[in-house]
Amino acid sequence: METYKFSWANLFGHASTVKQLRTTLAEENFPHAVIFSGDEGIGKRLAAQICAAALLCEHPVDGEPCGTCDGCRLMAAGTHPDFNVVEPEETKATRNIKIGQIRELQSQVALSPLNSSRRVAIIDGAELMLTAAANSLLKTIEEPPSPTIFILLTANRSSLLMTIRSRCTTVNFNKLSADEIRDELIRTGTDEATAQNLSIIAGGSFGRALNLKDSGGVELREQALSTLEKISRNQFTSEDIFTLSAQVDKWPRDKFADFLTHVQKLLRDACLSDVATPLNPDLSERVSQLQLSESKIFSLIETGVTFRKRLKSNAGLRLLAEAYLFRLRELSR
Repeated sequence: METYKFSWANLFGHASTVKQLRTTLAEENFPHAVIFSGDEGIGKRLAAQICAAALLCEHPVDGEPCGTCDGCRLMAAGTHPDFNVVEPEETKATRNIKIGQIRELQSQVALSPLNSSRRVAIIDGAELMLTAAANSLLKTIEEPPSPTIFILLTANRSSLLMTIRSRCTTVNFNKLSADEIRDELIRTGTDEATAQNLSIIAGGSFGRALNLKDSGGVELREQALSTLEKISRNQFTSEDIFTLSAQVDKWPRDKFADFLTHVQKLLRDACLSDVATPLNPDLSERVSQLQLSESKIFSLIETGVTFRKRLKSNAGLRLLAEAYLFRLRELSR
């Protein structure tokens, strides 16, 4: 028999956190406002959906939705009238949750539940709420007009208003180990060598490992290291810069962000190889041979931070990549 879509069996890892959540659900002691905090792709959203399904289920068992009642069927179909999700609106330059989205949510939770004894609202990317939106949500969390449970998902809890944090219970989703990610990738059909490489660069997030698998993340890391190797040997020509920038121009912005992240992590490994566990242990030998002084590495890392911020602007990717790569070459000389 196929597992219900929103079953705890479908959430990989986080055994202690799942046990905690199931206990609060089974004891009908789930907080009215809770923050799920952890890295992107780590399982927070699925956990929130499972909690919502259990809270709206007619016959939950030990914190698990039954999967067969009307409430569970409506959840699986994405049509439950007592369930709401708010996500950031994305433009070319930014991703934000605006006050209009929160006001629309408020109009929904002002209504009495239709199918259940309560409503459940998930706010994904809660740290991206604009200040007016966050202040508006705060009032609703403090005095919800109907029985409503709010689940805020964030990859950066410290960016939430202190007043919101103080009124919510926080549940932390810790990073998964590289071994856990590797074994799960192999179990789901990834070859062993690819699974090993993905588990290293996924940063403790199984969702990120899957995204990197689909987007060529291993190859992108190799491109980042090859670029640094050429830069460190003063072999990175203007033609190389224009060629790579032309490639970047065809990428989604997230892919260039990943490229920058790989460069930053490789530079970090080069700088801290003697005092910290490397983030790319399989590349340690090559990283140790980068011909860059400590002061140059720090300058390159600072440049990466600057250009990560510029990625959030409307600047064209090609021009941004050219400026970044020329700056790396200049600082390495």
